[in-house]
Amino acid sequence: MTTAQLILANYRSPKKAFTEKLSEGISETKVFIWLLIACFLQFLARLPLLSREAHLDIDGPSLVSLIGGVLIGSIFLAPLVFYVFSMLLCFVVRFWFRDLKWIYFRGAFFWSLLAISPLVLVRGVLVGVLGSSFYINVLSILVFLYFIILIVSNVRTIDRVMNAS
Repeated sequence: MTTAQLILANYRSPKKAFTEKLSEGISETKVFIWLLIACFLQFLARLPLLSREAHLDIDGPSLVSLIGGVLIGSIFLAPLVFYVFSMLLCFVVRFWFRDLKWIYFRGAFFWSLLAISPLVLVRGVLVGVLGSSFYINVLSILVFLYFIILIVSNVRTIDRVMNAS
């Protein structure tokens, strides 16, 4: 299956989708591309809110400067932060899964980021249309919880696959 099909299949069965991704092999290049695509999609999710802010705040910065700042943060800084965060989180997860290698944890973490991208895009559109509200906060919490569930599911899948071979 293609990556887009696996992302959609991830909502039905995260273990099956990630197992299929693992069967293709995990490499540093693939993991980095997943991260860059996830960061780019999260940048796209911010555009409706930036447009709303630029439209409502006449005396504030222009839309182009807002987009430029968020683009630099999303494409250049966010991957560095995610790499550091995945390293720190991997040390914590190794208390439960001792044989877990960092490349596999990065694969699980960055695949989870990519897998929640459609939800982040929907949230971005809703924030752009509705603005901040209680319902947007609830949706944000639900997306974050689903992200945590995906990470745990993917790490368990890696442990199961590694112990089987």
